Amino acid sequence: MDTADLLPVARLLAYLTDEATLQFTEAGLRIKEVSDSNVIGLDATIPVEYDTDTESVAFKVETEQFLDAVSFINDPDSIKFQIRRDDPEISVSAGSRLDYLDALEPDDPDTISPHPDVEYATTAQVDAHELKRAVATVFGSGDGAVYVTLTGDTLWATVPDVEAVGTATLDMVEGPHSYTRLSDDLFGGILQCIHPDETLRVSTRDEHPFHVAAENFAVTIVPRQFPEDDYDPIEAEGPVDA
Repeated sequence: MDTADLLPVARLLAYLTDEATLQFTEAGLRIKEVSDSNVIGLDATIPVEYDTDTESVAFKVETEQFLDAVSFINDPDSIKFQIRRDDPEISVSAGSRLDYLDALEPDDPDTISPHPDVEYATTAQVDAHELKRAVATVFGSGDGAVYVTLTGDTLWATVPDVEAVGTATLDMVEGPHSYTRLSDDLFGGILQCIHPDETLRVSTRDEHPFHVAAENFAVTIVPRQFPEDDYDPIEAEGPVDA
């Protein structure tokens, strides 16, 4: 499989959870996982070219070990996995390097539901590097949470009583103005794992989860609790003055 497809997902897994179940299927490497804190869900399908006839196989890995095994100083273009049902190890090779993973007893992938059942009101397209910059502008400037608002052709990252405002240009916007409130630490950590050249599809509705979809994976973030105050990010100074 292509290194560029696998590495962002491996980084996300290591960030979200200690162990994860991987499933090789006809469609590719399927991963469905929920973070150890139960506030982030990940769903990924990474294209795979098989060298032999294969059947679906699932195994669990320690995510830090998995990330170490697939991360290389001089990344080749592709990574090869060799899996044997009678062997508790999986070989991982790329270029001249060979590493091994412990194959643990998997969870049933069908029991893992990474995305809540939400009908999103607003969706839009945004460049990852712009979204990273917008969130970085207000990161750590408030109470640990950032309001993310989709309005017109702009994504706004704002914090109550903080003058700094982060913005990113939106394309292909569908739906009304919508906002949610996310942990800036969790949101920033997820964005660090995503390549800046990705084009993302973001979705939300007022006070509901925030959904981020890339080419091969999607992440859903459960919002932080909304305080009982009069702050409305859609009416805040930044979006209104734009």
